[in-house]
Amino acid sequence: MTKYIKLFILLLTLTACGQKETEKKTPENVNEKSAKSEQKSDSEKVEKWTDSNGNVFIEKGNEISIIPAKYNKTGKTNKVFIYNETSDGIGIIGNLKIKPNGFKVFNLKDTDTLKLENGVKFMFGETYGLEVEDKKSQVSGLGGKYLDIYKVPDDAEWAFVIVPIGNGDK
Repeated sequence: MTKYIKLFILLLTLTACGQKETEKKTPENVNEKSAKSEQKSDSEKVEKWTDSNGNVFIEKGNEISIIPAKYNKTGKTNKVFIYNETSDGIGIIGNLKIKPNGFKVFNLKDTDTLKLENGVKFMFGETYGLEVEDKKSQVSGLGGKYLDIYKVPDDAEWAFVIVPIGNGDK
């Protein structure tokens, strides 16, 4: 009798450790899952980078979100449109660049700082909101008819164009 109980417990343990019927991998399931995964990655390709300060940059299409390493939440996020009108790509971090005649929309929290490799800095100050540090006169603000010309999304609160050195707003 104890022999049957031991066998029953062993059989029960083995069946409990087995896969569920719905989770078994068949060639059909594997092909379906990889096809869905490929479709999602092609249409919604997401890339992530982390800078030396621990800030995480997440690129999804033309939108970039920045998750700061330290953030005192106030709840305010701003969409900042930046168009590159120069002949060179503008580096942000790693392989993340704004291509010539291309744009990115950054989701910046109100305590973020975005520093481009060309020396331009976008940051939120305590008094004046968004501030731009541009020592080489490379940034022009966009408004009026230029919002349509540069195809600025309606939900962007701030819009700028990066131009060759010396051609920006003074």
